[in-house]
Amino acid sequence: MMENKRINVIIPHSVATRVRIILQNRLFITLVFVTFFVLGCSRELPAEPMCRTNAQYPETAHSPAACLIKSNGKLLAIKSQNKDGWHLPSHKQHPSTSAQCTAHKAVWKTTGLNVEVGKLLFTDQNQTQYFACNLTDDFSRQLKVFTVPSWAKRSTSDIELVNPFETQQDQWINETNLIDVREAYTQL
Repeated sequence: MMENKRINVIIPHSVATRVRIILQNRLFITLVFVTFFVLGCSRELPAEPMCRTNAQYPETAHSPAACLIKSNGKLLAIKSQNKDGWHLPSHKQHPSTSAQCTAHKAVWKTTGLNVEVGKLLFTDQNQTQYFACNLTDDFSRQLKVFTVPSWAKRSTSDIELVNPFETQQDQWINETNLIDVREAYTQL
């Protein structure tokens, strides 16, 4: 039969201090993780990534802007909740933002993709500037099906890769000139 014996261990002060610091660090890391997790899940729209532009091309003036994104040999197009046809990710003019950053923001808000904005392809009759935009990570470049991010579902109903030469003008919203889009697509 075992007897209950009391074992007294004397821990030197330096070891006790190290153990206390380790426990405090673990507690701190746990609190940071929990705070990040709780606050991260409570925001509807995640923070926008920093505007990514190709330094090879000069910054253009403020204007409405759009992106043409070629992936897997097709053009990325979106449908809005309140419109029937396809259109490109675009956004209204931001007074303190270059057109390139406006185009970057348009893609992020409608698709959740973080692109690099490159060459100006054309400017339409409404002064919207259309840029060549590139998917910047291997994962995005390999996607064939794009899901609409939760924060974009109020405005975006569908994201697809389409062949602009296999679509007709009536499949695009009125502001989109399919001839200009096709010509710009060949430059991508």
